Amino acid sequence: IWSYELNTATQISHHDAVYMPNGHILMLTWELVYEDELIELGRNPEEIAPQGFMWSERIIEIEPVGSNDINIVWEWRIKDHYVQDFDSTKLNFGVIAEHPELFNINLPELNSSNSHSSRDWNHFNSIDYNESLDQILLSVRNSDEIWILDHSTTKEEAAGHTGGNAGKGGDILYRWGNASAYNRAPVSDQRLFGQHGAHWIKEGLEDAGKILLFNNGNGRPGPDYSTIEILEPATDMDGAYILTDDEPFLPENSTVIYGDLPGEQFYSAYLSNAQRLINGNTLVMAGSPGLIFEFKPNREVVWKYEIPLSGDNPGTQGLSISNNANFRAYKFSPEFSGFEGIDIVPSETIENGVNPLECDVSTAVTEQEQINITTKYYPNTRILDIQNPENLSYNLKIINISGKICQIEKNISAAHYSIPLDFSAGLYFLLIQTETGSYNQRIFLE
Repeated sequence: IWSYELNTATQISHHDAVYMPNGHILMLTWELVYEDELIELGRNPEEIAPQGFMWSERIIEIEPVGSNDINIVWEWRIKDHYVQDFDSTKLNFGVIAEHPELFNINLPELNSSNSHSSRDWNHFNSIDYNESLDQILLSVRNSDEIWILDHSTTKEEAAGHTGGNAGKGGDILYRWGNASAYNRAPVSDQRLFGQHGAHWIKEGLEDAGKILLFNNGNGRPGPDYSTIEILEPATDMDGAYILTDDEPFLPENSTVIYGDLPGEQFYSAYLSNAQRLINGNTLVMAGSPGLIFEFKPNREVVWKYEIPLSGDNPGTQGLSISNNANFRAYKFSPEFSGFEGIDIVPSETIENGVNPLECDVSTAVTEQEQINITTKYYPNTRILDIQNPENLSYNLKIINISGKICQIEKNISAAHYSIPLDFSAGLYFLLIQTETGSYNQRIFLE
């Protein structure tokens, strides 16, 4: 319908964009700012990358025109909102802790795993828009923060410090995750670690209006693990974000809804997002391991999918895979308007090799008749006992969690059948199939 590529020698779109209710698009872009201007803005010359430039963040609101053109109707630049305490003869000189609404242009590298931090010391990796607030939410990876900006400003006000609904121009209205970035807390109080996918939960969903984010845990003290978190910024009766003279923005902590309890630990060093669903569940994309899963409010995982690719090639059933990272994942209901006029038909599996369950993909979603076969597993002897009182003829498979078939038995019709399970410890799936139905069971071997 429409497309546009921003990709020149001095500027490029990156990471994310968000569609607005008025049909416009907010888009993240980098633009080059060179050494002379950086020094005038207050950057320490010794900290400027050898290339002699930085990737400066710029947000543009674009109006699509025709099939491949745009009008830029609003913009915001980070270079209009710096503070520095390095050189009193340059622009933006001040006390960092007295200006949490501004970004410290000489902020030291906080995390050794940050992306190109010598020339990209913001690295916005997500953007969201809240129409009712007329505000913009950003994930700022390289300072381990989220920011909120006022979108109600004019172009001129967005470049300054006054104007707009909040009266603060394009300055940062709210920031959270790492108050050491504006000298109001020690680094030990840091809460976010390389986070991704920060967004306001949409109306009609559980916790609507709060901020949902994927906290990667990249650089978190202790063992590596990621968490899914909900944040509710503290506001006064007028909706303004609460900030005292010398304290960080509130709240002190977010609410972790998955990832911090025993048995939940998983880790994605980069990429990733989470999405609140209409049924109250939460969908998670752990980007670097290519793992997508859905969990209920009680934290029970009810669906899981591992992207079956190794690089650009399909993986093979039963074998390990790697290099299957993914930026984000979203779930849509069958009623989603984007599916109108599209015939969605199940096809072959992405993976190479034989489907371990031998599913007929055209009928896999239909329910088969339940059969009168039961099983009982005896962990002390590792014996699986199968009761088949109607002497049905069936085939049996035992499959490990990687999809590899560990054992096959065919044309069994005995009323009683026992199988020793001489496999390594782990989770296995038992599948019994007759001509008219099936039976399945999960078995955990210790």
